[in-house]
Amino acid sequence: MAGNSVGPGERGRLRRRSLLTRAGAVGAAGLAGCLSFDSVTVDGPAEELIEEGFTAADIDPPFETTIAITQDEERNRLAQLLQDELNDTGFFDVSIESRDFGTHLDTMLAAADTDENAIFVASWTGGWDPSNYVTMLFHSDNTSPNGLNVGHYENETVDEYIDTGLTETDHDERVELYRALQEKLVADSPISFVRFREVAHVWNDDVVTDWRTYPLSPGSYYGVYAPWAGVYTDLEEGTEFVGDLSSDVTNYDPVEINGTVSSQATALLYEQLVGVDFDGEVRPMLATDWMQLDETTYRFALREGVQFHNGEEFTADHVKGSFERYEGTTRESDVYDWYESSTVVDDHTIDISCWREYGPFETALFNVSIVPMASIDGDHDLQTEPIGTGPYRFTEHEPGDHWRLRRFDDHWFDGCDTVPATPPIETVTLEIITEKSSRQGALEAGDIDFSYGVPSANLASFEATSSYGVGRHVSGGFDMVLYPCYLPPFTEPSVRRGCNMLLPREQILETVYHGRGQIAYTPISPLLEEYAGESFQEEIANEYVRSS
Repeated sequence: MAGNSVGPGERGRLRRRSLLTRAGAVGAAGLAGCLSFDSVTVDGPAEELIEEGFTAADIDPPFETTIAITQDEERNRLAQLLQDELNDTGFFDVSIESRDFGTHLDTMLAAADTDENAIFVASWTGGWDPSNYVTMLFHSDNTSPNGLNVGHYENETVDEYIDTGLTETDHDERVELYRALQEKLVADSPISFVRFREVAHVWNDDVVTDWRTYPLSPGSYYGVYAPWAGVYTDLEEGTEFVGDLSSDVTNYDPVEINGTVSSQATALLYEQLVGVDFDGEVRPMLATDWMQLDETTYRFALREGVQFHNGEEFTADHVKGSFERYEGTTRESDVYDWYESSTVVDDHTIDISCWREYGPFETALFNVSIVPMASIDGDHDLQTEPIGTGPYRFTEHEPGDHWRLRRFDDHWFDGCDTVPATPPIETVTLEIITEKSSRQGALEAGDIDFSYGVPSANLASFEATSSYGVGRHVSGGFDMVLYPCYLPPFTEPSVRRGCNMLLPREQILETVYHGRGQIAYTPISPLLEEYAGESFQEEIANEYVRSS
């Protein structure tokens, strides 16, 4: 998938104050009386906005369209609630079409090219920086099929906000920019944000001790042993931990991994220069320290005495080679969105230069796994056997059945007051169980010790049972409704905004997800509180979403 990077000098640095005064806030429509639009009765601000957009687009109601979803019971109930709201206006005649995940994704990515008449329900997972939640979804450079701007939404001001947010390094300025950006996005409503998802981990409390729940799904198994974050887990008896995966592991190589499950399976195998801990703080991992030499150059001191699983000794050459092997790959934008070059100062010191000032630089490093020279030179294919420096090494993968890791006894960590030098768990086995009900059944039967995929409706029963532990945390993901901005009447912001106002978020949260998660009005997760705290969400909702 192509990244959102541009070459040096292609976009000039913007004047932040000028941008912030150009937010173009559009106030909510006032309460309307009953107006006649042919056979449709317009009653209320949402319907009034839709009527305005239908008139501008010269569309006669009812407009036939489809809500496209994956084959999932929760998604189907969500779609039915949205369908009822839109059909009740008289402006729409909405049907629902479900597809398997692969077909659904392919249809979304090709939608604009084929003029697909569909509203898509999908999910997105961001990360520890606000740019993760907006760049790929909204920048006009990232339209599908090479990006994930599925509706082909274009707005020059939004592009400028995103570009400036990436190059801005002052924290307070970034907060101000991303708040203004979110306000503009809600006013235009190319996407409706439904709810912020929740990470929910359930474990057998008689087996697993001191489990910590990592907020982002790719890090689901950091709770096993993450010494850089001060976290580890032990077992009451035995040395094998058995968890689950929701689908098979499809990619082992970091430059090709483009799915959550493959990231979960390899998280204990690969390491990066820095990590982001369970509270969102950047921590040293393979780098022990770093300093900024100038606006675009950073010097890193690297950890000594680190071995790869194949016996290679970690040096600065591994860092340089690992960064540069991302070029031309699926995950190219993880690095080349900012990376220009590296200079090896000595075996354990490296200077990394960016082609532009880059606000999310430190958190971006958490996406770049360091691999052995054998794979950098091309002699070893990581897709056949993943090799890193992590506390666990790859043992076996039985496709469709399980993924297994074993403790790496030569891991670099020497121990501290809170984390032992050696992981107490010797073997980590992740059973591949695709059905949520089957995952719950395996946990209750004692076939697995841990699951991150228990159905929402059943979490409460686990919380009420003393033999299970439950960890819940707002995550970096959200559920969303994507409008086809390339197709009238959805080319009109007022139509999209009216639909956004009609979306029954409270009902969806309670009846579909059983209260799991938080209602979403903006794209950035409250995991990043300064950018999307509760008061900001309420302010945006009152101004642009709520009808009264």
